[in-house]
Amino acid sequence: MEESIQNNILRMLQSAKAGLQIEELSEKLNLTRHTVAKYLEVLRAEGKIHYHKIGRTKIWRDVSAKISIRFLGMDDLDDILRIQEKIIREQNHDNLDRLESLKDTTIYHLQHGDPILNLGAEIDGKLVGFIISEIRRWEFGCGGMTGWILILGVDHEYQGMGVGHKLSSTLLDHFKKKGITRIRTLVEWHEGELISYFKSLGFKMLGMLPLEKEI
Repeated sequence: MEESIQNNILRMLQSAKAGLQIEELSEKLNLTRHTVAKYLEVLRAEGKIHYHKIGRTKIWRDVSAKISIRFLGMDDLDDILRIQEKIIREQNHDNLDRLESLKDTTIYHLQHGDPILNLGAEIDGKLVGFIISEIRRWEFGCGGMTGWILILGVDHEYQGMGVGHKLSSTLLDHFKKKGITRIRTLVEWHEGELISYFKSLGFKMLGMLPLEKEI
């Protein structure tokens, strides 16, 4: 029942290019405004829809059709750094040395990595997000091969529109096609939103702790 209602909402939004208000959806579905609001938030959390405000009114739209996923190339380096620099500044990091480290890491993977594991998201021809990953063998003593998500970045102006979700979902499909069934990433303990994001994709906490020593 719930899945059917969500699918109906998606179909309505996909056919309404200008978007729909919650009152219009309530009328079409013959459901209360409160009930429709609940389904809208579920779909938004899944990265399938988004809204923009006109005054105090939310206009809901489907986002999947607007986001295109493609392989990254060296021509994307400046845009990747632009996105990541904005993220670093928004997190109030004074030291931008990490941007130089990201640049080196990105260049290496764009030049030597598997193209299907380094993806970019475009909206209206503009790069608004990217994800960089790799495959490792014998990681932490575990046999077989493990996929690792190394860097994920979404332009702040386009967050909440399903960009990260579509990037990650596409990447996971690519891993699966290559026979990789275990995917990992590292998230700092205080990044609650990022942890919640990966949990929404099915990631779980591992029973291990990272250890570090500076020398």
